[in-house]
Amino acid sequence: MIFRAVCLLAALIGGPVAWAQSQAEALSMLSRAVTASQNLSYAGTFVYQSGANVETSRIAHYVDSDGNSIERLEVLDGSPREVVRINDEVRCYLPKEKIVIEDRRGSRKTFPSLLPESINSLGEFYAIKRGASGRVAGFETHSVLLEPKDGFRFGYVFWIEAQTGLLLKARMVNERGEAIEQFAFAQLEIGLPLSREDVRSRMAAMSEGWAVHSASTTTGQNVDVGWVASAPVPGFRQIAGMRRSLGPDRPDMVHMVFSDGLAAISVFIEPFRKEDGNFIGPMKHGAVNVFKRRVGNFIVTALGEVPPHSLLRMVEGVEQKR
Repeated sequence: MIFRAVCLLAALIGGPVAWAQSQAEALSMLSRAVTASQNLSYAGTFVYQSGANVETSRIAHYVDSDGNSIERLEVLDGSPREVVRINDEVRCYLPKEKIVIEDRRGSRKTFPSLLPESINSLGEFYAIKRGASGRVAGFETHSVLLEPKDGFRFGYVFWIEAQTGLLLKARMVNERGEAIEQFAFAQLEIGLPLSREDVRSRMAAMSEGWAVHSASTTTGQNVDVGWVASAPVPGFRQIAGMRRSLGPDRPDMVHMVFSDGLAAISVFIEPFRKEDGNFIGPMKHGAVNVFKRRVGNFIVTALGEVPPHSLLRMVEGVEQKR
């Protein structure tokens, strides 16, 4: 009887300790992944999958002697597209449309740099623990599981390369553990002696005369845009607020971004037009859920890779400041 009691006490004490150790180890692995994506040079091919949509891209990442992070991404399926990023400055080349889009990366993250720099805050909304080991693109990896603590966000699984810490595979899952979307390297070389030439745009030379569209804001980040989310989704705080120009003959569009550190919800507010009348309510585009609501003479659109009821709650709480 005494032996059983001692074993039970050991289990009660050891359970939380083991869980805390697992979480601390998992957080350390995620932190390594953040550093690796910023500091390593690598080149490879990865596959993005969302439902029936599959897209393959080639990526090269280089860090120069001044510490600048330079990246070139080429989409290999469908219409040709090339994205070149130097730190937070992004240029997207669309040769079919003969358009160059200039923007700042801001809060948007791209594979394999999906994780936020502040990892510890994720533990408030996700149960974080180490998962099983495995192989991705020929590399040994350890996995980290992020299970949501409520129904306002999806879960994630990250596969991290054992030696360098680079993120090699990322999967978003629903409440049943089913994949919603996934990024995974199919071929990868880490630590290559790359040069500036390896990440230089291949389309810049042919883009002379193309239309240049600047998606930059007309005001600074996180400014007072005259709108507020009175009842935001739990865990999602506003990280940006801006006005975006839609052209010389149209009013500016308000854009607010809310994030829990990993998932993000974008809210767009623009004047109501007659053609918007048939598109009120929920919609879905691949892994991205969308919800539109009319507020007076405006259309409020919320979109993000979160459950539909999270977007409904967000748009129902958006209102103009009085």
